[in-house]
Amino acid sequence: MTIHDTKNDVRCSRSGLKLAYLVVLMMLLTFPPIYAVAQEEQHQHKQHRHLSYADMKNPVDMTEHSVREGEKLYDRHCIGCHGKAGKGGIGPRLTGTVPIHGSSDGELFHVLTDGVAGTTMKGFKKKLTEEKRWHLVNYIKSLEKNE
Repeated sequence: MTIHDTKNDVRCSRSGLKLAYLVVLMMLLTFPPIYAVAQEEQHQHKQHRHLSYADMKNPVDMTEHSVREGEKLYDRHCIGCHGKAGKGGIGPRLTGTVPIHGSSDGELFHVLTDGVAGTTMKGFKKKLTEEKRWHLVNYIKSLEKNE
């Protein structure tokens, strides 16, 4: 004859349930980066817009001075990947093509600020002031006009 202690059975099943919740929680905390990488890979290959930045206005007028400043910054930070005058290289061509991340000043500023997840394009938020990033926008836009 077998005697069951129902209090012990309930305690054991609750302990098992707590352990299962703990294991699931640990997995969720450990594996989100895999999901994020999958999203990043999808993000970089599709043409799309960053609509929340599309209407952002460039506070720096596109003057000769601004374009020259942007060119200096481009030569220092961008030419290695995007090539001379934005013609492409390791990174994508910046002229003569439809931009992957949108074509407005604000969208370009967003990419220069935050970079592109899942690629080698890192943002310049910490390296360059906001004004310098806008000079870069003006330089890249000037290349499109000269194309």
